[in-house]
Amino acid sequence: MKKIIFLILFSATIFAQPDERFELKNILFEGNNNISSDELRSIIFSKESPGWFSQFLHSFTSFGGEAVYFDSLLIFNDIRQMENYYFDNGFFKVSFSHSYTLDTTNYTAELKYIIKENDPAYFRSINVTGLENIAWQIADEVNVLTTVDTTKQYSAFEVSRIRNQILRLSLDFGHMLISSEVPDIQVDTVNNKVDVYMDFDTGDRYRVSEVRINKTGPGADKVDDDLLRRIADIEPNDYYSFYNLQRAQIRLYRTNLFSSVLLSGIVSDTNKNYVPLALNADVGLMNELSPELIVNNEDNAFNLGVGLSFSRKNFLGDARKLTLSTSTAAQDITQLISNPSLSDTNIFGYADVRAILEQPYLLGRNINTKLEGYYTLQKRRNEYNATLYGGKISFDIELPRYTYLTSIVFGLSIEQSNYIFTEDYTYDILYKFLQIRSPGIPPVIIDSLVTDLLSTSDDFTSQKKNTIISVDLGANKSNNLLYPTKGYTLSLLLENGNTLSYLVNKIAGKDFDDPLYIKGLLTTTAYFPVFKSDIDVLAAKFRIGAIQTYEGDKFEIPYNQRFYVGGSNSVRGWKTRELVPEQNEGELSSNPDPEEIEAVLLRNIIPGGFVIIEGSFEARNRIFEKLGTSVFIDYGNVWNDFNSVQLNNFAVAAGFGIRYYSDFAPFRIDFGFKVYDPLDRRSFFKKGFFTETFEFHFGIGEAF
Repeated sequence: MKKIIFLILFSATIFAQPDERFELKNILFEGNNNISSDELRSIIFSKESPGWFSQFLHSFTSFGGEAVYFDSLLIFNDIRQMENYYFDNGFFKVSFSHSYTLDTTNYTAELKYIIKENDPAYFRSINVTGLENIAWQIADEVNVLTTVDTTKQYSAFEVSRIRNQILRLSLDFGHMLISSEVPDIQVDTVNNKVDVYMDFDTGDRYRVSEVRINKTGPGADKVDDDLLRRIADIEPNDYYSFYNLQRAQIRLYRTNLFSSVLLSGIVSDTNKNYVPLALNADVGLMNELSPELIVNNEDNAFNLGVGLSFSRKNFLGDARKLTLSTSTAAQDITQLISNPSLSDTNIFGYADVRAILEQPYLLGRNINTKLEGYYTLQKRRNEYNATLYGGKISFDIELPRYTYLTSIVFGLSIEQSNYIFTEDYTYDILYKFLQIRSPGIPPVIIDSLVTDLLSTSDDFTSQKKNTIISVDLGANKSNNLLYPTKGYTLSLLLENGNTLSYLVNKIAGKDFDDPLYIKGLLTTTAYFPVFKSDIDVLAAKFRIGAIQTYEGDKFEIPYNQRFYVGGSNSVRGWKTRELVPEQNEGELSSNPDPEEIEAVLLRNIIPGGFVIIEGSFEARNRIFEKLGTSVFIDYGNVWNDFNSVQLNNFAVAAGFGIRYYSDFAPFRIDFGFKVYDPLDRRSFFKKGFFTETFEFHFGIGEAF
């Protein structure tokens, strides 16, 4: 009867509606103490008209939006949407009314919904039937899922989560044909209690009878059926498991042999409690020549370049892949954009040639193994030219299902690095060193002294061989790899430098002078859904690391193994690798010889530190579907040891950014400002805004 009266009154409202169109400027909510207005706006059909700028932008681009006009026909549907939403959150006694105002002068409208929420209902019981024959391996977990918390407010989402989890667990332990009706929700409106009834039909537990291979594509005859079965790693008589099917597809995709892969049970061919699996694979070409546009964010710098690679798939069988590649890229080209006076010689970048051999398993285990050799030329502005060459092998181990870690990679690398430092750079380092150590000497005399000292020495070079044993542990508990809005990640990198080379040389009876060291780097990120919208997030990052020698001089550790701060994924008020410890290590006598000069210079000439602490806070907000903004605060620095770490030595940057969310990764531009510079403690307002405090960075992917 109430609905009939509402429809009659509502119809009268419709027929009384004027012909003029009124732009819907505001949608207001009153009495919604438990559900935010933004949540309600997101679920109703009526929408607020965007602002004038958004409308203007939409008039000539795909961004923004056009004007939205008031339509009283949507009110009834709006109320039904809100009613269902409140029911799903336990408010079964909610009631709604509405009002609206039409401004006939400006032709605008304001719509208001008045909500009387009343008290919510709480869970009283969750009753499950049909699970008597559930697999014993998951019985305890199912019991925990269905144990009700009577202090918890009813939520349809929670009921759905429990039901889906039971279904997923059952699918992973042989119950291939499990089914469930929609849960029956019974509400006691007198006591505000809810009883939930779920009924399942588990069916039989199924085992795998065989894996049938169906291959198509140009390379179908190049790949053996047994190889596919071996990579899938699902044996006859194994219990059917949806989880194992997914993991098998991932392993197959990682070989890059296939354009598409689908592994599924053939329900129509079940025999007793056995089901065959169909592995349908579209096999691509075995040889591929691929040009590449390099756009990435490695080394905290925006890299732009080109590359070319050749891949031979199923190389020597067993799904091995051989890749030969060459690439060249300029790094940090944003510095040329922000400072056009720089010449192209101030760009730094690299050229690289490498060969990579990969195979999906080792010793019969699912261990993705990669063997790599490389030769790289680097140039860093006017500081140095470097040649790096070496090889490395890594073992990416597939972890069991119920482990906290999501990745573990062991590695061994051997690298020879040769650095040649420019005369201008060595001059600046030695000049600053003498200026710090002898502040009373006039600059003219320091200039003459440095010039004379350098004239007695040849080019300053650093040649090092480094052998590293590493383990990289990771745990990704975020909800999305590219756009995380909830959860956290942890990463711990542990490295041992040169111990293996030391032992080999000792066994061979040779001297070994390079430093022995250990390196640890812990990085954690967290994502807090503190905003009303579930696509906006407050993100935080913290990183701490140290390098400690236990034999030799730590200043002999190569540059690319040290820590540095600054750049598009670091403290964004500084250029890439710009934050390093002050270069004032060592002593010079009153009459130094070339060897003494070189020894001091080499302690200071290679930038980078041995202790790093850095972090960030960043609020990410979507304006439109593809466009977003961010506001951030970054802090951090590097030091030569923990004793040098002081609060007033932390660099602090703040700024904002613009994000374009493409289908495969976000593109971003960040504008960073030096809020506090430990090397220039003048007030922020007394510095040149663009010349002394401002940096901007391009980036691919979120900053962290």
